[in-house]
Amino acid sequence: MSNAFGIIFANIHDEALPQLTRNRTLGAVPLGGRYRLIDFILSDMVNSGITSVGVIARNNYHSLVNHLGSGKEWDLSRKFGGLTVFPPYSTAGAGLYHGRLEAMKNIMSYIVRAREEYAVLADSNVILNIDLEKVVAQHEESNADVTCVYQTLELNERNPRDRVLYDTDANGRIRAVRADPRTAEGTCCNSLGIWVLKKDLLIRILDDAQTSGAKSFERDVLGRHCDDWRILGYEFEGYAAQIRSVQGYYKAGTDLLDSNVRAELFPRQRPIYTRVHDEAPACYAEGAKVTGSLVANGCRIEGTVENSILGRGVYVAKGAVVRNSLLMQGVAISEGASVDCAIIDKNAYVAPGRNLSGAPTYPIVIEKGSRV
Repeated sequence: MSNAFGIIFANIHDEALPQLTRNRTLGAVPLGGRYRLIDFILSDMVNSGITSVGVIARNNYHSLVNHLGSGKEWDLSRKFGGLTVFPPYSTAGAGLYHGRLEAMKNIMSYIVRAREEYAVLADSNVILNIDLEKVVAQHEESNADVTCVYQTLELNERNPRDRVLYDTDANGRIRAVRADPRTAEGTCCNSLGIWVLKKDLLIRILDDAQTSGAKSFERDVLGRHCDDWRILGYEFEGYAAQIRSVQGYYKAGTDLLDSNVRAELFPRQRPIYTRVHDEAPACYAEGAKVTGSLVANGCRIEGTVENSILGRGVYVAKGAVVRNSLLMQGVAISEGASVDCAIIDKNAYVAPGRNLSGAPTYPIVIEKGSRV
């Protein structure tokens, strides 16, 4: 699918995980012991034949740049196209952007120069394995102006945070966009933050936004043009998780312990790529007990680990117990400490005898480099 280029928004949902995005962008937040959130949508694009991808960062993007590098792991280190990471100020006189429209205005020259006919826009907070080639094919065949990827969900919650819902008719046409609805109950078409449109239309949208004052791509553009544009939905029926809160991140992480979820996210024909780190295998000391967990390279386990995910180089001392938790790179759990339902960021240290206990609906979050 060489006729489409991609744009990924790395910072749009940073406020969803304030404790984990204080020193990094949301796209660089680790997941599953070895991946970053951006790996999923970036790999989806590459697996669908998209060889030109622009990643727009806003702040705290050094970790993201370090992770993506030249794009070699995604086969995006190329003379033409390839991977481009844009800092907040991409053009002279541009200010720090707010929202997708301003973000894309800052890289207008990149969009204009793109050789491809179609643009695929995507947020980095969605965890899924989707064939974007099929989405673009439907977009072409249906002669749509914009195609929006959504998932049908049964919702029963009040004041959903940062959720966008589409109202569709029997033909799959989107008739209304509900951004930040006050309530959401019953069967809803939940936006997955992925859109396809022609490059020419995208340029026109960005030009019009400068005069109309439009701020939100979904509310001010899609929502206002449901009647006069042909805006269609593409229903994604596989596993998808959107990171909108600490609870959502915790659930997405623990979902990876389910073999059925892993089978959907990591099929052999559509792998998820990430930066490779060469480290020694995990070491399990005599007396260690590990059940129902994912353990990355470089870990040393002397205690007990149950239903948890451990990133690279995690140390669990003798007599320590880790249950139902997500531990990132370099975390150390000291002798006699107990951790349950926790998210512990990179290089944090839990002292001997400490007891950290949360709940699936309210996990404890320990920030990067903390000593507890």
